[in-house]
Amino acid sequence: DGLTLTRLLSSRPLSRSFGGMVFEIVGREAELASLNAFIDETEGGAAALVLEGEAGVGKSTLWGAAVEHARARGLTVLSSRPAEAERGLGNVGLGDLLEGVIDDVLAALLTPRRRALQVALLREEASGDPVDRRTLAVAVHDALQLLSDRGPTLIAVDDVQWLDPSTSRALGFALRRLGARPVVLLLARRLAEGLHQSELERALPPDRVRRLMVGPLSVGALHRFLRDRLQRSFPRQTLLRIHERSGGNPFFALELARILPADVDPLQPLPVPETVEEVVGARISVLPVAVREALALAAAVGTASESLLKRAGVATGALDAAVAARVVERESGMIRFTHPLLSSVLYDDLGEERRAVHARIAEVAEEPVLRARHLALSTDTPDADVARFLDDAATLASDRGAPAATAELAEHALRLTPRDKADERRRR
Repeated sequence: DGLTLTRLLSSRPLSRSFGGMVFEIVGREAELASLNAFIDETEGGAAALVLEGEAGVGKSTLWGAAVEHARARGLTVLSSRPAEAERGLGNVGLGDLLEGVIDDVLAALLTPRRRALQVALLREEASGDPVDRRTLAVAVHDALQLLSDRGPTLIAVDDVQWLDPSTSRALGFALRRLGARPVVLLLARRLAEGLHQSELERALPPDRVRRLMVGPLSVGALHRFLRDRLQRSFPRQTLLRIHERSGGNPFFALELARILPADVDPLQPLPVPETVEEVVGARISVLPVAVREALALAAAVGTASESLLKRAGVATGALDAAVAARVVERESGMIRFTHPLLSSVLYDDLGEERRAVHARIAEVAEEPVLRARHLALSTDTPDADVARFLDDAATLASDRGAPAATAELAEHALRLTPRDKADERRRR
């Protein structure tokens, strides 16, 4: 009815902040109303809303707006924005989700469950008995119960296809056992060949999972979007060509519009690359060499801390140009790419340089499992010492309750075990 519509539209976020600047969200009124209605309805037990669409279509923008709305409505928000490069690390997403509430729930957990959670989140050394996966999953379940006892809770994961398997399994176990508690999920998932439903989606009955397809922007909405972002308007014929080339994908359209010359002839074909990957590559290529080298390190890590980059030799302020160009943003001492496509294109373009980048990270990484993973990715040459280090790191990952990370490190250890070490190869 009209009153409900007025309430939804008056409460929805109309803008988002990117790189220190605030931009209006355009052409997404229906999607925002659906998101806000979902957030406002926390009765009936665990439920999920999944934003689906191609890369760059605007899922993350809507996801972020819904998270802000949930916080404004007083929900406890547990959020994670995993990066593709982090998927092989154990319980990274769990650490993100519980970061702001872990101290509130630990004291209420039974000792075995409290220890399992502390070890998994690297708050305690993995000494003695390894973390049992079931104990960790029960600890996550108990934590969510405690939080939902205080009020409605939102678990929000952007780019859920990159969530590490250890986190997915523990959360899936918990979700299947929450019953009627007011816990809801907001997931953003890329639609692409080879990507499937996440463990979190499968943990709930199909009738408790809603899907919201995020499609392309209309020509009119794209016009307002580009004008808002670039403070520049385009002749209608040029705008139509941008819309046609980008398919209405706002990220692709924005990248195209950034590189169009001011005197572009609206009657001629657009003098720009054909694909979004080529456009992004062209944008990154104009940055200074030192900036691109620093970005390569950040792309290989996923979400890199400024302290790690500094240990790797990245000078203070080296990424200022990338921040100004809105390629990355700084957030609480961390460097995060403003869009996953920027990171993936940059990493893919490294080619044979990837091994050197991973070797550089391995030299300065302090956390042993992280160091081992980058060490493994830095070499193809069998080396008994490296294989032994990876074997030890696999044991540590297992002790922390991260079986997927354990398996990956164990496979690398076997791959790098010399042929003449027959006993070690057989054991591994």
